[in-house]
Amino acid sequence: MPKAPLLAPPGPPTISFRWDGAPVAACPGDTVASALIAAGELATSRSAKYRRLRGPACLHGGCGTCLVRVDGRPNQRACLTPVREDMCVEPQNTYGGLDPTALVDQVFRRGIDHHHLVVYPRIANQMMQGVARELAGFGELPDAPPEDVAAVVDHAPEVLVIGAGRSGRALAAALTAAGHPPLVVERRAATALGGSDLPARLLAGVGVFACYPQERLWAAASEQPPVLHRLRPRHVVLAVGAHEPTIPLANNDLPGVVSARGLADMLEQTGRKSSARVVVIGEGARAELLASTLAAERVPPARVRKLIGARRVKGVQLEDGKILRCDLVALAPDPAPAFELAAQAGAPIHFTGAGFAPVVDADGRIAAGPAAHPLEAEGAQTAPPPPWTLWAVGELAGATTPAEIRGTVDRCAAALVRALAESPDPKDSHARA
Repeated sequence: MPKAPLLAPPGPPTISFRWDGAPVAACPGDTVASALIAAGELATSRSAKYRRLRGPACLHGGCGTCLVRVDGRPNQRACLTPVREDMCVEPQNTYGGLDPTALVDQVFRRGIDHHHLVVYPRIANQMMQGVARELAGFGELPDAPPEDVAAVVDHAPEVLVIGAGRSGRALAAALTAAGHPPLVVERRAATALGGSDLPARLLAGVGVFACYPQERLWAAASEQPPVLHRLRPRHVVLAVGAHEPTIPLANNDLPGVVSARGLADMLEQTGRKSSARVVVIGEGARAELLASTLAAERVPPARVRKLIGARRVKGVQLEDGKILRCDLVALAPDPAPAFELAAQAGAPIHFTGAGFAPVVDADGRIAAGPAAHPLEAEGAQTAPPPPWTLWAVGELAGATTPAEIRGTVDRCAAALVRALAESPDPKDSHARA
């Protein structure tokens, strides 16, 4: 039976792709996730361990629950993949309407201790392990090897900005106006960013995955074409924002349970309007603002008994037994700063109450030092500090409101311009092959 559409398009759909063999209409600027949610398709895969249905959740590329197979390539994040005409998108780890775990649960009413299941004889244990690995896999191998040969590109920018969200773009604009255009690296495709203020020096579709202080570089990669980018900057600004944690509620992993902020950002970037019944679950001014933005009813987490639904969320059951029927549940917890890259760079980390964040000064400068190299012999001399200065803006710098975020950008830009004027680098090069 056709599913009711949940998001209205900004204009007539002009793109058609196939989802599990069926045509789906989409608009320019859509990702696979936004187009599927708009069409009412909320489930994209099953979880590895318990085989529960999964779908787009954070909508920012951070959770990995929306993995799909795209044109024969497995494990593509639906929320980061722009739609293309005639692309073929398939769910992963599914067997149509059959749910093997549900069948197993009927046989093993008290659950399975898989560590002690079918231990002997060995041949039976090997067969059981093979079945377990098959059920817990992440898609099948690609249909074909990549057509493009993998390449390595070296970059030596004066300033590297990681993240092209609001704070990253605002900082890039301020530095460009001061005569210091930074290199901006963003894992989302340019078509998925929206807006007309994209930085001039932008590497889109390229994700920074690690910092190596001992090797004095940052590493990033793109998949199409397959390229490893080695970045050796003098200044690094982390504009990576924050993660959206979940809220511990029964059935909070049902397809259709999404991040409220992710949903709001997706609507803004695609130009779509929500025609769905949405319930926002969260406390405080931020949750109220997101509920207002989504034209949704807000419920405090303490009032929620559980989320109801089987193959997708159907409503929110409150402690008094009342059920709020809905098409989407949007969770609005306090965000947790995306501190991981800062920690890899050796930054001191502290607990904020909602998560961990680097220690920054008033200008956003991070007091980063070299991390201990795991291969260094005991008693060996400590490696010299990395050749870059580390900065943070936006939510990573402790800001929560738009005004606070803009303040971190302005202060960081002014301090960076002063630092660059005191120590100019005539060897700045955008790319060195």
